[in-house]
Amino acid sequence: MADVELVHVMRGEEIDCVHRGHVVMVNSIGEQIFERGDGSATVFMRSLAKPFQALAVVESGAMEKFGFTSAELALMCGSHNGTSEQTQILEGVMGKIGVQISALQCGTSSPIDRKTAEQLTVSGQKPNALHHPCSGKHLGMLAICKARGWDTEGYSHAHHPVQRYITDVVYTALRVDDYVSNLALDGCGVPTYGLPLGNIALGFALCASAARDNESTKQSVMRAMQEHPVLMSGQRRMDTALMLATNGRVIAKDGTEGIFGCAVPDKGVGLAIKISDGSSRAIMPVVTKVLRDHGFISVEEADQLTAQFPLDIKIHTGERAGEMRVI
Repeated sequence: MADVELVHVMRGEEIDCVHRGHVVMVNSIGEQIFERGDGSATVFMRSLAKPFQALAVVESGAMEKFGFTSAELALMCGSHNGTSEQTQILEGVMGKIGVQISALQCGTSSPIDRKTAEQLTVSGQKPNALHHPCSGKHLGMLAICKARGWDTEGYSHAHHPVQRYITDVVYTALRVDDYVSNLALDGCGVPTYGLPLGNIALGFALCASAARDNESTKQSVMRAMQEHPVLMSGQRRMDTALMLATNGRVIAKDGTEGIFGCAVPDKGVGLAIKISDGSSRAIMPVVTKVLRDHGFISVEEADQLTAQFPLDIKIHTGERAGEMRVI
């Protein structure tokens, strides 16, 4: 089945733009609760994989060996904004595992947080690898190498033992067979996984059930995200906003190129969304409507999310020129 129209962007009363995509919601035994488009469509997880890659930090013994806190694990699960608080915590992680910043192979990126980026410019400083939104994930990978006695050189390459190990953990968590997945290069230099959207939703559903039933490994990751939604990602971010609005009742992660996933622990349900054109503006309206229609968030919570991610299309004068309509 092809992708379907999910959002109409209206200019006045005419359709100005259409965002197409796929939506799938399943429970922890794989039963489909809701689908728009094709739940079997292959998509690249990108940063949506981070909570599942962070499972490997726990399962490898690295979390216990180095005494990582819930806050440190949260930063390994998320795509952080690069604030001073976040980078200071990551510096502590480097100290625990005994690596220098030069060991990070994610590259250098300006902080997503605009205020932090401006402060760096004013002070004449340049961003470093810790400002990269994927630096927490990379430090988790280095921690696994150290815990398992693997050479950290080339850790980002798909053939390195740590990537093979993490891939096995991710495939197990998402109930994916090797033959249905494609490996490609993510934006931070490590492998990304191309696999059915339904398996991503199932992975979140399994994490939801684990969080509800106190299953140790997945619960550690889910709890870290619940306890530190701002630290994991940041202010004005979709995943953080959803977790704050629901007080952690919904656990979420966003990803580049229009992908989003979330777990609803008390319902044992996982939701995954892919916007085909990669647009981020279409994500939260779809997420909000689907969760509200199924009774997983309240009217007040939906209104809070809509206030942060408005449906109205406004021009620079503040006048309303149109709106986004989820169909």
